Order: sequence, then C-alpha cells, then structure tokens
Amino acid sequence: MKKEQKEERRETKRANQARIAQMILEAGAISKNELAERLGFSMPTVLQHVKGLVESGYVTESGEYGSTGGRKAKLLSVVGDMGFAAGMDITENHISYVLVDLQRELIKRAKIRLPFSQSFSYYEAMGNWLQVFLEQAGVERGKILGIGISLPGIVDSREKLLVHSHVLHAENMSFKRFEGLVGYPCEADSDAGGAAYAELAGEEKDAVYLSLNDTVGGALYLNQKWYTGSDSQSARFGHMVIEKNGRPCYCRGKGCLDAYCSARALRGEDKNLEEFFEKVRARETGYRRRLEEYLDSLALAVAQLHILFGCDIVLGGQAAGYLRDFQRELDRRVAEYDRLDSDTSFFRIGKCGAEASAYGMAIRFVNRFFKEL
Repeated sequence: MKKEQKEERRETKRANQARIAQMILEAGAISKNELAERLGFSMPTVLQHVKGLVESGYVTESGEYGSTGGRKAKLLSVVGDMGFAAGMDITENHISYVLVDLQRELIKRAKIRLPFSQSFSYYEAMGNWLQVFLEQAGVERGKILGIGISLPGIVDSREKLLVHSHVLHAENMSFKRFEGLVGYPCEADSDAGGAAYAELAGEEKDAVYLSLNDTVGGALYLNQKWYTGSDSQSARFGHMVIEKNGRPCYCRGKGCLDAYCSARALRGEDKNLEEFFEKVRARETGYRRRLEEYLDSLALAVAQLHILFGCDIVLGGQAAGYLRDFQRELDRRVAEYDRLDSDTSFFRIGKCGAEASAYGMAIRFVNRFFKEL
C-alpha cells in the first residue's frame, strides 16, 4: 500500500474516532447501537473505536438502558476527570474564574477583586490567582487542556490581542506573554464571543447573539460557524445608530445602541442592576419609565437584527437575565417594530448566567480536544 493511502486511512480512522467521541460527549450517555445509527457507521467500526476510547480512559460504561425484555444495552459516557479547562472573565475591577471537566460540567468557580491595569504586575497577579484557583481545585497540571480569557472590548483572537476596550481603558494589550507566564495554552476573545459560544456552540440553527453588558456587543453564528468578518470586528451591534442625533456614545457618535441598551445605560446612577430592579418593583418615581424606554430601544434593535439576518436572536449579558419578568412586554414591542413577522418566537433570553463568558471560553478547549482526538 502506498504511503499516501496509508496516511489517508489513518486520517479517516482518526476522524471517525473523533466523531464518535464528540457524539458521546453531546449525548451525555448513549449506546453503541445509537452511535452506529446516528453516525451511519457500521457496528464493527463503532466497536473498534469505542474499545480504543475506553482503553485510553476517555470513555466508560456508565449504566444500562431499562430492560425491554432482552439484553440491556450498555450506556457510554465521557470520563469527566480525564481533563479540565479553565475560563477567566476580566472586568474593570474583578476576575471570575471557572473550571470545567471533560463532560463540560462546571465544577468550580471563584471571583476575586483585582482592578485592571495594563501592566506586567496585572499579568502576574491574574496568573498567581489562577494557580491558586487550580491548586484549590486539586487538578493535576498535566490534565489542564488550556485557559480561555474573555475581555470586554474588541479582541483579535488569532493574535490573542485586546485591540481596544472602552471599559478597561486599554488598547493593543497582548496576552501571548500571559500564556508563557502560566505555562498553559491560552485563548482570548471578547466577553460577547465567549458567552455566545456558551449559548450557541453545536447548535444547528443560525443565530445572532446580542450581549447586554456595560457595553453592547454580539456575535454571529451562521452555517454552524462563527462569522468574524474580514478584520475580526464583525457584530459590533452596539454602534448601530437607532436614533439620529440621539444620546452621545463613547465612540464619539450619537444615537448608538450602546447608549440606550447597555447595562450601564439601564442602571444609570444605581450601583448595580439588582438595585435598579428593586426600585422598579418598589415603583419609585422614574424607574418604570426608564425601563420602558430601555425595552423599547431593545425591541427596535431585536426587530432590526431579525429583519437583517432572518434568524434567531439570543439576548445575553448582565441585563438579559433581569428581563425574563418582562418577556411579554418585550414580545409586544418587538412585534410592533417587526411588522413582517408578528410571531416573536425567533428571539429568546439566553440560558447561561453571569459566568457565561468564562464558561464559553473554557469549553472551547474541551470541544476542540474531542475534535482533534
């Protein structure tokens, strides 16, 4: 057999094993028969690769289907503690850390106060806290697949570079040196990109993710791929103009969505969103009106995004979770703006909570591990 043919067969086997491992991961628990049926593989092919995955320690028999009168089928699952990945979400005054296992289960979280600065001492501090976090989790160093870092701003993921952040007052900050400092593979992306990955990765349907943090951002998930644009700066939804000569924006423009729909715009002078919504519920003067203005601007943005892209719209970020109690009001306003489609089932509030950005950055390493297995 020619060398090229041998290499082709080897690559086919590797790809088949990776697909089986990924299917087991996505299913949580699945039988060999189901694997063969869903992937269109022959049973000998499934048995061969499952045997290899079990022997390598990545997959185990985790139980049995209920009896249907015949022999019970064994269920296969990924072994969670064979590998781990960490995620870090950097904000102006804090860093949130999360740790996930190979089953993508969030097994540890922590939040420390560390005011941001564009300095080497900040690198050292965030790295030191990371090591403390991992040591407290009791994870072997060799089992760490990588560290994902989410940042509020425009990020060049390929270069691991924070291009610009209005929130952090920083620009052209590289995280390549951090990778060398901690000794783990690292990735960086925007907080919106990290959270969007947590919400949408693996979905079959196209979607637009709209992030409602202290700045408004987003991500595009099209044809089961992330569309980043030719300059890695797509989905800058915060700078869509929704009102000519409207409120001033930090970009020096006026009427940008960010000035109307960021979490900062909603809470105003209040310390946090929890305090703002307590005042809404207490019917304090002016608070209900501010919320209604916010919902109206957000509905306009959602309707416009749906008209442009014609796919699902997912709301995430700090503000999104607080809007669940006002879903019906938001639905009504979206329907008023999107007159081509009165059915508002195309948009939803994301399922991931406050740690979505860090979690999304961490599970990238897990998903890639099984793709490259």
